[in-house]
Amino acid sequence: MRKTLSVLALATGSCCILAASAAAADNRLLSLNDPMAAFLETRAYAKKMGASAEFRKMEGVAYDKKNNKIYIAMSSIDKTMSDDKGDITLAANKCGIVYEAQLDDNYNISSLKPAVVGGPYDKSVGSKVSSGFRDRCAVNNIANPDGLFADRHGNLWISEDTKNHTNNALWRWNGRKLERFATVPTGAEITGIIVTNSDDVLFNVQHPSAMSRFPYNRGTVGIVNGFKAGEAFKAVAVPSGDQVFDLQLASGSYQVLERVGEGIPNEVAGGRFGQVNRLDGSLKEICNHPDGNMFVPISASGDEAYLFTNYECRPGAIAKVYMKRNGKSWEILDGENLSFAGVQGTWNNCNASVTPWNTGLSSEEYEPVAAKSGWQKNVAAMSDYLGAQANPYDYGYPLELIPDPKGDSPMTTVVKHYAMGRLSYEMSAVMNDGKTVYSGDDGTGVVLAKFVADKAGDLSAGTLYAAKVSQQADDSFALKWIELGRSNSGDIYDAIRSVPLER
Repeated sequence: MRKTLSVLALATGSCCILAASAAAADNRLLSLNDPMAAFLETRAYAKKMGASAEFRKMEGVAYDKKNNKIYIAMSSIDKTMSDDKGDITLAANKCGIVYEAQLDDNYNISSLKPAVVGGPYDKSVGSKVSSGFRDRCAVNNIANPDGLFADRHGNLWISEDTKNHTNNALWRWNGRKLERFATVPTGAEITGIIVTNSDDVLFNVQHPSAMSRFPYNRGTVGIVNGFKAGEAFKAVAVPSGDQVFDLQLASGSYQVLERVGEGIPNEVAGGRFGQVNRLDGSLKEICNHPDGNMFVPISASGDEAYLFTNYECRPGAIAKVYMKRNGKSWEILDGENLSFAGVQGTWNNCNASVTPWNTGLSSEEYEPVAAKSGWQKNVAAMSDYLGAQANPYDYGYPLELIPDPKGDSPMTTVVKHYAMGRLSYEMSAVMNDGKTVYSGDDGTGVVLAKFVADKAGDLSAGTLYAAKVSQQADDSFALKWIELGRSNSGDIYDAIRSVPLER
């Protein structure tokens, strides 16, 4: 019945107007009774339908193809996950946990189990940099896991976004042993962790302190040369002395591919890495937050590829470079700052993945609150970018990045997948069936979402689900999937255009 109503309401153009009075009751621009609420107010609608909206800081999602499982990082177990209310009543762990889930033959998961548990946490340790130390989480264990990547050997790579270690670390976990592979300068976060099919390791140094050693006094994107992901290494030590201001590797050498503010080689418009221009062409800012990487091979060997990198600001940016292996290192031959004029700009581009059909899948994190009061302020930066009033419902979706296979344009095509729902997308991972997608919803009081496309290789239409969890005695969760709705991106885009924006 709800699906029929959705089609009828959109055809008459009345869905959002009819729901306006109901929206006023909960201070949303769009009522949860609206036929499109499942896709435009996804988290609140999922909660209304009985899903568990209690997860906290749900970050990276990694697809382990070798072992047919996924991993999900929870950066911190506190607040809505430890308040003794609702479905989730865990003991607090401010150092976080990585969960694992086994996929069945239909790429469904029915439980989440703790795999790598951070900590212990020592609240007595000083929290300020001036104290000279701030390792509140044990230094030989993970702290606040964020980025995840499962390589072809079944190893899980875990990067940190933490203030509970003096230096954020990158770890490799083989299911038994946790090894520290790298640390970055104090103040910096490790982002963009990926391992290529050729076992090359890439990661970024995001927002480092300006007091860090060159070239790491700006955000950088880099690749490790002289090391392959499956090789043994001696764990790098916890940095001491001046090492805290530098990058440390257990093996190989780090080649900087991108550095914020530097020019993109042979970029059509002469752009720089991290550059955010308004739609009128004027410079808005230089973003020092390189985040998710998407390595899209062009050759079977993987020695030539496009590398897309998210820049996590509001508005956001994405840089694309053509990279080619040259002996023991890599060359950047040309590149592009992607245009988002066709999708009303992009927002807080966070972690990322590559689809099974070899396109980039970016994400828009921390979707702007679409409240009847204050919504203009929530999107003020985007309105400045557009040169017109921004609509908050235009942001909070996965974006597919498609190099033009026909060659009609040198520019990348950007498609927002509204049918996947509007959340605080940390990232999404598409399973091997080309249809099932699991996503991290970052924030407090968030949901675990699943999307199943109607057709493999096409994320523009499908069914959206959210999980209802039952906590077990061993602190694992049994999952029940609640269907939220089925639609397509075209109808949802039209619905966004009809939302009455209160002034």
